[in-house]
Amino acid sequence: MPSGRKRSLGQSGGRCEVSGDPAFGQLLANCLAVDPEAKLPFTHGFHAYPARMHPETARRAIEAFPGGRVLDPFMGSGTTAVEAVRAGRAFVGLDISKVPLEIAWTRTRVLRPEQSRRVEQEGHRLGNRAFSEIEEGAPLPPWTRAERDWYDPHTLREIVTLKGLIDREGDEFIRRTLTCVLSSILVKLSKQISDSDVKQDAYHRPKPRGAAFRWFRDRCSELTKGLLQLGSDLHKRKVAFVEPEFKREDARTATLQPGSVDLVVTSPPYAGVYDYARHQSRRYPIFGEDPAFAEAHEMGSRRDAEKYPGDLEAAIRNALGALSKAGKILILIGDGQQVNGRSLVEKMAPALGARVTAVASQSRPNWSGGPPKREHLVLIERATSAVP
Repeated sequence: MPSGRKRSLGQSGGRCEVSGDPAFGQLLANCLAVDPEAKLPFTHGFHAYPARMHPETARRAIEAFPGGRVLDPFMGSGTTAVEAVRAGRAFVGLDISKVPLEIAWTRTRVLRPEQSRRVEQEGHRLGNRAFSEIEEGAPLPPWTRAERDWYDPHTLREIVTLKGLIDREGDEFIRRTLTCVLSSILVKLSKQISDSDVKQDAYHRPKPRGAAFRWFRDRCSELTKGLLQLGSDLHKRKVAFVEPEFKREDARTATLQPGSVDLVVTSPPYAGVYDYARHQSRRYPIFGEDPAFAEAHEMGSRRDAEKYPGDLEAAIRNALGALSKAGKILILIGDGQQVNGRSLVEKMAPALGARVTAVASQSRPNWSGGPPKREHLVLIERATSAVP
């Protein structure tokens, strides 16, 4: 890989260091004992998203702590949401951008087979139609002005053609779903290095003409396959679909009903690792979103890394307030810029009327060349004295 390309912390498995309650510690270690090479099932591989929790970790965590509603206050693209749906549990997911909310909505559709196949059918129809609809000399829409440096001219024209066809679709389900399909290929089509590295790639090679249309059709087929698997999985196991709830809110201040949540499974931003809101820069125009809200409300960004401890404490306090009497919080947190994630949570828990019951930690490669970093799966409960 050429120098200058940054890789995020990877879910690479490996030996766990366990502390706290031995039984819970082993349970957490089992949640982290994933096979990083295993093919992602259902809709988990549909849309790239930086720093995602591994779906097997989410599945095992939800299975290990049965109960009612699951909350993910840093939902991202909806890994925990999909696994909550598969478990037949009510789910509430929060994020500060419309982009991940729409991705999560798309990934959690449990449909009849003929409905799932419509994604492929309509996507192929639009992809094929785009070849004849493209107008080389037509004026580009205003939203492309800020995007012209990020794409080869013919590629941007193809994206505009696809978006125009999608926006004219009368069926809301198809329109929302195909917008997410288009979103899923944008970074690959662009000059951006990767989803997590928002810089132009010095090694960029122009994409062949028609690549956007072909990749769009292929991704529609991939999503259809995942949706069929998800629907079949619930049907075979006789699990009733519970419509998940998605909210565009800040985890630190979101309105959450006290006692309404039995389990929190989440992975908050890591301190000073990324400017998270900028990861979606190519996608905001496709969803018609002004990024100002996301940029103003993100936490853990490199430019505001010093505020991270207070921000994380506020988010955990808010989640604790929503917990039922026996509710639990599972946080997957990584070491950031001069921040040990585990130590940070352990220090703040007592002031929140909580306790860290157990921790499982794994080493992660540090692509900047320093000592290895670690990710920690932390189990938090209310302190005994704080339980009503």
